[in-house]
Amino acid sequence: MNQRDFFDNLAGKWDSLEREDIGERLVRVVTAGVVCPGHRVLDVGTGTGILIQYLLDAVEKDGHILAMDISSGMLQTAKRKGFPANVEFLQADIQESGLPESRYDRVFCNAVFPHFDDKLKALSEIRRLLRPGGRLVISHPIGRETVNNLHRDAGGVVAEDRVPPAEVMIPLLETTGFTGIRIIDEPNFHLVLGDKPLYTP
Repeated sequence: MNQRDFFDNLAGKWDSLEREDIGERLVRVVTAGVVCPGHRVLDVGTGTGILIQYLLDAVEKDGHILAMDISSGMLQTAKRKGFPANVEFLQADIQESGLPESRYDRVFCNAVFPHFDDKLKALSEIRRLLRPGGRLVISHPIGRETVNNLHRDAGGVVAEDRVPPAEVMIPLLETTGFTGIRIIDEPNFHLVLGDKPLYTP
């Protein structure tokens, strides 16, 4: 079983597994991203679209959200939620997105970063897709160690998928050209921010 199959199999019950207080945690994630009306946002690993409504509240009617996932099952569940026309869906792998460069103001990776096979390649592609001055938000609203333990206990294809600690994450972001790196690593909330510089030498 590969990751696509793993998440396809979970799509139908994924939302029932969420914490009761996940909404307030996701508000915190979007707030940290400083999403503004009219922004174009890429939601990588959207899953069942749990972050979309919070992004919509921030970008408002003039903004646009592209919700990307490798799992067709997850995307089908998200589509059934009836989001407005300024939300589009794409089944793709961020490591080879095929999207135009410098197109997005914000890129969110909520509860997905550990699943990237080649994290440097994924980060490089995200930086390419961001507009100068754009921001990457990597979030795990239930906490880094909680996620790592869940993956370890689940076993199989996700058993070794880990949220990296700061001492690993910072060099990854710096190597791929992100600046202004900030990390929040609380027991029940994990967030990484990195910006694409306005000007590159």
